Amino acid sequence: MVTAAGPAGNRSGSRGVDPGRKLGARDRAIATMILSVEKTVRDANGQSVLRTVKNKELHLDQYALRKLLERLTDVQGDRCALTGIPFDYSGADPRLAPSCDRIDSAGHYSDGNVQIVCRFINFWKGSDDNDEFRELLALIRRDDF
Repeated sequence: MVTAAGPAGNRSGSRGVDPGRKLGARDRAIATMILSVEKTVRDANGQSVLRTVKNKELHLDQYALRKLLERLTDVQGDRCALTGIPFDYSGADPRLAPSCDRIDSAGHYSDGNVQIVCRFINFWKGSDDNDEFRELLALIRRDDF
């Protein structure tokens, strides 16, 4: 069972998990994005492996991150911020699952530098500049080839 994190002062389990709240598909997707962001930050602290990875920090606690992702999901109408494609919360097409993207890939996970995109768009964008990536998407949408 996937559960949600509560406010810092209302935590009843490890890592702020509230064992009494069952999540719907959208809430599970948000919880999955939180876990993904935390793993990305944990695994990307500027260490050298075979190459140097970018230092990525999370500038929000888990509760604030969940609230931010919920707000962005609402504001974006359950659609990708870059394409407008509706998210698939059912898991039927994982490419269309919501994915937390840093607008400025050189920046950190913080309010104002996060947007929610389809997972495949996050992979395609990689560390590209957000505005340049939007220009490429506009080229794809053109019909005058």
